Amino acid sequence: MSNSDDTSISVWPYVGYYALTMVALTIALGILVIAVPAFSEVIGKAAGFAISFGSANIALSKFIRRNGRLFIHREYWTIVLLSTLAAFLISAPLGWLAILGEAKRHDLSGVPLAVWVGSVLFAFLLTFGLNAAWYSSRFGKTLLKVELARRARSDTEAFR
Repeated sequence: MSNSDDTSISVWPYVGYYALTMVALTIALGILVIAVPAFSEVIGKAAGFAISFGSANIALSKFIRRNGRLFIHREYWTIVLLSTLAAFLISAPLGWLAILGEAKRHDLSGVPLAVWVGSVLFAFLLTFGLNAAWYSSRFGKTLLKVELARRARSDTEAFR
């Protein structure tokens, strides 16, 4: 899939956009839940998907805006993996706090180690799959069309 014409670009800045957006959206969600506690039941389960989608969408749109193209094969898998690791590192302390909160209300000492490992592995694979979907060309093509149309309008304004 890689052409000799395509030069690979570092995806680290876009992983940074992903991580910063994830932190900002998590903080915003926390403030919303504190301000309106009834929202915690309504949006609690879907919030992770929205945060993941929003973070990947910001990183993808920044990449497209700066480079005018979609990810090439190597960049795509690199950003999927690095974004998954970033999401995992950001979410791990929050998950640990949630487990500590539950441990105060319920005795979790009887939960086997295999269940804990399986839960972590499932969360990692789910996040990886979500990031692979969000960064895919299905969403990227729409953003790329919008960016290329914006560039064409700005480029032709000088000739009008």
